[in-house]
Amino acid sequence: MPLFRGCDRAIVEELLDKMPGRSASYCKGEFLALQNDPCRSLFLLEEGRVQALITSEEGRELTFDVLTAPDVLASPFLFSSEALYPVSIVARSDCRAWILSRECVRSLLEQDRAVLHNFLTILSDHSIFLSIRLKEFALQTLSSRLLGYLEKNGAIQNLQQTAFVLGVTRPSLSRALAQLVRQGVIRRTAEGYVLV
Repeated sequence: MPLFRGCDRAIVEELLDKMPGRSASYCKGEFLALQNDPCRSLFLLEEGRVQALITSEEGRELTFDVLTAPDVLASPFLFSSEALYPVSIVARSDCRAWILSRECVRSLLEQDRAVLHNFLTILSDHSIFLSIRLKEFALQTLSSRLLGYLEKNGAIQNLQQTAFVLGVTRPSLSRALAQLVRQGVIRRTAEGYVLV
């Protein structure tokens, strides 16, 4: 688990014995957290994959991120002044998470410098990721976002799912893909749309 890398195992185990968390299992499609709910705990994703969704008042959804175990969920929100989830966290597969209270996390950060360093690194990495995602949505065209998606994922097989991840309608995605095929930048294969 990234949060405990290089920690003093004796200190962490003693604290976790005094302030135990709880283990929770989630089925695919189940919510771990809902947007705008209070954030009182840190989720340590032990198994599975989750996605972070943002939902507008009109009901439009945007997949903001997909996280795979082992990972830390909700770290940027836990100690914020509002302490609310700005996103919903949904299981993309069957998952298991260890849930630690805010007080337990605070004690861990105070008692073990490695845990503090790891937590700060996780927060910083999440901040960088958020700024990159904001730049992608605010400044890049759909075509450039598609090319970035293909570079990262290799192929587009499911148009509906990709449209959901990119926050666009399926017809908009289809038009952009057709344009890139005409330009010779991508091609359609048995595996889906791929970069040329």
